[in-house]
Amino acid sequence: MTDTPVQRHSVVIAGLLVTLWTFLITFGLSVILIFTTWILAGDSSTSISDAFKVVVWGYLAMQGVPIVINSTVLSLPFLGFILITLLSLYRSSRWAIRSALHDEMKRPTLISLLVVSIASFSYCGVIVLLRQFVDPLNINWFEVMIKPTIMVVSMSIYAVGTVGGTWSLIFDDLDEFIKQILKFILRFILFTFFIGFVIVAIAIGFNYENMLLVQSSLLGGVVAIVAVVISGIGWLPNFILWSWAWLAKATVSLGAGSSISLTEVNISQLPAWPWFGLIPTELPTWTKFLFIIPIFMGVIMALVTRNEKISFWLVNAFFVALGTSTILSFLSYLSSGSLGNNLLLNFGVSPKEIFQRNMTWFLIGEIIIIALILIWRYRRKNKKQRLVEKEL
Repeated sequence: MTDTPVQRHSVVIAGLLVTLWTFLITFGLSVILIFTTWILAGDSSTSISDAFKVVVWGYLAMQGVPIVINSTVLSLPFLGFILITLLSLYRSSRWAIRSALHDEMKRPTLISLLVVSIASFSYCGVIVLLRQFVDPLNINWFEVMIKPTIMVVSMSIYAVGTVGGTWSLIFDDLDEFIKQILKFILRFILFTFFIGFVIVAIAIGFNYENMLLVQSSLLGGVVAIVAVVISGIGWLPNFILWSWAWLAKATVSLGAGSSISLTEVNISQLPAWPWFGLIPTELPTWTKFLFIIPIFMGVIMALVTRNEKISFWLVNAFFVALGTSTILSFLSYLSSGSLGNNLLLNFGVSPKEIFQRNMTWFLIGEIIIIALILIWRYRRKNKKQRLVEKEL
């Protein structure tokens, strides 16, 4: 059936609405997140116009656009901010696609792709417009066009899959072995997030008084309090991820001369921010044994991937550990970086260290349980063989 001009017009409007809605949410929150952290980083002495440039720089950086740091700029893409961006893209894309569909149009996947394409190109136009507010020497034109497009397309694909049924078409063609590995990787990623959240919740329970003390020491009225609270929510996913990194025996850097690991805490100078009230001045001696938790995760990986064929079992378990470690490393890269050129110049965890640590502990756990089960199988086989020999 031939689409009418009204239907094509609705598709264009839907794509533009995706762009507008996403930009209003992400840029509006970035003003609070970036400006608050900019002040906390000790760079609050510049003018309002420079502060606006800092917001634009930080927003572009959070979209994945690499920026040459030669001034006060936020190069850290908050994981929380990215999640908000992706969520807004998903919700707005899905709503816009449904609004653009008509009963007489039986091609929802095609319409979804058209909406995604229009939103991607228009979103790139917004990013290019913002680029005019920063120094041309500080940004790469090619990256300005590509990175935001990838972000918009990747999350809009969720809407395409939901409305057009693309997900089922993709996953139905995958081998059952591969689908099982992907399913386990996703579950273990969520499991690590849950453990990290539990650690953060426990830390808040023990140190909420310190957090309130830091909060009360910050100057400002209700607006300042709301800004700090929203900024804290935006940082929560980062701290959840870093809590797991801490369990994996990695070092979490908290700025110049400040860090925390399973064995020691080094605090030099930290900005007045409620989240830093969670950090203890010293750790109990038993915390150095918490790396047993990632090893136990490897044990669970080996158990859930268990297969009668040892070759399948080894391959399955290895790729689940590899996929989980790789994704955690990538998320660590997104949630770590620099927050200006003063106190928070080095902030977060090393993606390479996260990958190495997680892969090591996961493999140790898998090797332990696989070796025990193989030994048990061997002994049981020998026992049955001896019984058969006795009967004969």
